[in-house]
Amino acid sequence: MTHRERFFALMENRPVDRPPFFPDITDWYKARRTLPGEPQHYGTGQFIFDDDPFHKNQVDMPERFRDFTLFDFYREFDWGCPIHAYGSYTVEYEDVAVREEREGNRRHEFVETPVGTLHTIWGMGTFGSESVVRYPVQGPEDIPALEFYARHTHYHGEPEAVQRILDAVGDRGVLDIPIWRTPFGSLIQDYMGYEAVAYALADDPIIVNRLMDALADNFFERVEVAAELPGRIVIITDHADEYLISPRQLREYCAPYYREAQKRLHAAGKLVSTHLDGNFKAYLDLLPEAGFDLLDGCTPAPMGNYEPEDLASALGPWSKAYCGVPATLFCTNTPTEEILGYGRRIVDALSPNVILNVGDVLPPNGDIDQVIALGNAVKAWPWRKELA
Repeated sequence: MTHRERFFALMENRPVDRPPFFPDITDWYKARRTLPGEPQHYGTGQFIFDDDPFHKNQVDMPERFRDFTLFDFYREFDWGCPIHAYGSYTVEYEDVAVREEREGNRRHEFVETPVGTLHTIWGMGTFGSESVVRYPVQGPEDIPALEFYARHTHYHGEPEAVQRILDAVGDRGVLDIPIWRTPFGSLIQDYMGYEAVAYALADDPIIVNRLMDALADNFFERVEVAAELPGRIVIITDHADEYLISPRQLREYCAPYYREAQKRLHAAGKLVSTHLDGNFKAYLDLLPEAGFDLLDGCTPAPMGNYEPEDLASALGPWSKAYCGVPATLFCTNTPTEEILGYGRRIVDALSPNVILNVGDVLPPNGDIDQVIALGNAVKAWPWRKELA
């Protein structure tokens, strides 16, 4: 079977010849080609085409891989390649202007509307990753601007861009189409932050409902665009974590959007995924209710707060999961035998419903030789071909 055939056979509950292995090494690879302190040119999980001049950069790529492109690793070591198809759609603004400025390791975004300006600041880490250090909604005075921005932003699919990635990856991998977060997930992670949302829910929940209503049309427009694009998988990226979104909040504020998105996307023949790379042991009982076809990024202890067996008990035959050997083990001189043992434990617990990977991406300081060893070992492991 090809890697693509193996992946979709698993998704369709058909027999699979061996455990699928789909490691994401993009962050490790980009770090070998990018000087520390420089902004990232590509996102995590983004495909970098073989003819891109980026592959010519040399920072500290091991000599034996000096001339490798990103995709060469997947060819050479016979791995499945997981891709997030960023650039699946373009954005059109109506009476909205968006501009950026850089100031050292800070990136400022200004969204200018007729009723106010939203100002977001991102801080950049050593390897170019970014996180929000100033949310754009600082108080009630910013709410009209966010509502206006949400209602005057529109999306257009880019099928040629998606097809180009599909053609380049071919039978060696799969891609998903990111449609980003639900309205509640966006409020917490993009626009207000956890603390502000918590206070707003306690003090003035009408504000939260107003903003969610404004963001809902925005979210479902992306759903409809994704339904028309090539590719079989669409991913919702709330990055849900029980310390950011409580189980009650997930059920009340996120699950209705999950169900409606799945209804529309399933009607278009798509599979629906979500990114769960944090602590979600308290969600395990809610997973059947959320109803996703595929869980992406699952990373058990010591990074997450659950064990592979916990996930296996909750998963059942209704869903599949990318589940990875915790990435910290590849960064801390953990013996390779221990890493292989953890990978075997994941496969034993979750087969035949698991795609093994490095949870959920190999960090810049990870050990690529241990990923190679894991990929070689998994090919020989026994595999429960039929559902238990």
